[in-house]
Amino acid sequence: MGWHSVDAVDDAVEVTRRFLFPFGLVRWAKLALLVLLMGGGANAGVSVPTAPDAGIGGISGFLEAGGTETESVAGGAEFDAVVSDFLAGLPGDWLIAAVALVVTVSVVALSVASLSLRLVFYDALRTNEVRLWRPFLGRFRQAVGLFVASVGLWSLAVGPIALAVLVAAATERPIGWGPIGSLATAVGSPSVGPAVILGLVGSVIVVLATLALRLTYEFVVPAMVVEGTGVLAGWRRVWRAVSGEWVEFLVYLAVHFFVGLGTAIVEGVTLLVAGSVVGVISGSALLLAAVPLGGLGALVSTTAGLVTVAIIGTVAVATLIALTLPVSVVTRSYVIAYEVATLGGIDPGLALFHPDIDPTPADGD
Repeated sequence: MGWHSVDAVDDAVEVTRRFLFPFGLVRWAKLALLVLLMGGGANAGVSVPTAPDAGIGGISGFLEAGGTETESVAGGAEFDAVVSDFLAGLPGDWLIAAVALVVTVSVVALSVASLSLRLVFYDALRTNEVRLWRPFLGRFRQAVGLFVASVGLWSLAVGPIALAVLVAAATERPIGWGPIGSLATAVGSPSVGPAVILGLVGSVIVVLATLALRLTYEFVVPAMVVEGTGVLAGWRRVWRAVSGEWVEFLVYLAVHFFVGLGTAIVEGVTLLVAGSVVGVISGSALLLAAVPLGGLGALVSTTAGLVTVAIIGTVAVATLIALTLPVSVVTRSYVIAYEVATLGGIDPGLALFHPDIDPTPADGD
């Protein structure tokens, strides 16, 4: 008996070759952007003014520029006093909540955009055309549903562990949070039997949620692209396909582990070699730059030295990304192609690859 997950190892090699070659600069640049940004991770930075009076003074100055000298002084002073009293009356928690809201909204928006780019990558495998903007907008609604499902599954996967840690900490020392304190009091110090049962139940929840996350990203996402459905419909479709193929799925998990290990080794070696080269060149550039500045100490003690370090560091990071990103394009394309090929083998109705890159018809000829 053949295993689709084993056959997909060779099929993914052929798919990756046909998808990435012959080399095209624009195509590779788009794929590099997708690999760099897709997935779900997002960073957000929010700049909060530390001196509100500076903004108020700017408004006063604007008033001064538009009126007479008497009006500007009197009106500006009154305006500054009113706004200052208003800001002083705001509780500190309000500002913290506002900043937290902005950060949360930014992270959610960037995460959804990242998931939409992931869907764009699968769309490129289906059409054999790497387009960015139109598929990004077209898949955005699917990305929102995928984000909601991911948050729910991540909560199930991490929740029992976090809850156990909080309860254990609250049992030893109150942490000031009512619900956790009440739960810690109710649980107390359970005997070995209940503790083992709770541990097993929590472990089962974590394992099932983790497997559900993997199934979502590795099988449900391509199903969503194939059928143009949301995450729930994609889940139902994938469930019908794999519900009778649990042995196949277990083999897939084992083979996928070695596939991921191999690509991680390739990426690690590439990063080590490229990092060593970039590090040596950057270090040499810093040594040369330190000579006219008066020594190595000047690199961190003078403005010119700090600017030099910042410039060289930025160039080094950009160079390292440029050197390693092409390898990441190949490895990421191969891993995703392996996952999609396995799903297509289990259920031909969910085959995603464009005929020009799909090796199956060629094998059947």
